[in-house]
Amino acid sequence: MKPLLSYETIIESLLFVVGEEGMEVRALAETLDISEAAAREQLTKLEISFNDSGRPFQLIESAGVYKLVTIPDVSPYIQRYVGTMAEQALSRAAMETLVIIAYKQPVTRADIEEVRGVKVERVIHTLLSKGLIESAGRAKTLGRAKLYRTTEHFLDHFGFNSLDELPPLTFEDELSDEGDLFFAEPARHSQDRLEKD
Repeated sequence: MKPLLSYETIIESLLFVVGEEGMEVRALAETLDISEAAAREQLTKLEISFNDSGRPFQLIESAGVYKLVTIPDVSPYIQRYVGTMAEQALSRAAMETLVIIAYKQPVTRADIEEVRGVKVERVIHTLLSKGLIESAGRAKTLGRAKLYRTTEHFLDHFGFNSLDELPPLTFEDELSDEGDLFFAEPARHSQDRLEKD
């Protein structure tokens, strides 16, 4: 039975929810209870709709996975906003998660949650949106969980030239006061390097 909403509306909603994970045609077809050929046809219609409507989204396909992304024209504004967000103070939860990623990268969300003892999905989303971490592929274990690592912006933000300059903390100490001090005062490290030079 055909749904009350149009397939285009449902597909757009699904792609919005799954985000950067994207969606395979097979999964889309199963969700909509239609054939894969029909799912591809609906994806084509959605792509045309985006192109004709002047909306800031486009549909892309990569390795059989379809994703909803913004058009290149809005990229400068998004980058400017992300840069502004990255300058805002991070919560303690975000700092602790960032410490774990920095010292154990590449690392999965499950690994981070095992260390912190709490869910970190929202925190990871925050760090991604601030450009401090990024996807690093998928683990070679069962389930192929997504891996995360720090970015070049992370180094710039905290005043390091490379990850080799991270303070020499043992992993057991990463959430200690020393770790907090490192992340609470990023500018201090770049100043220390200048004084040593």
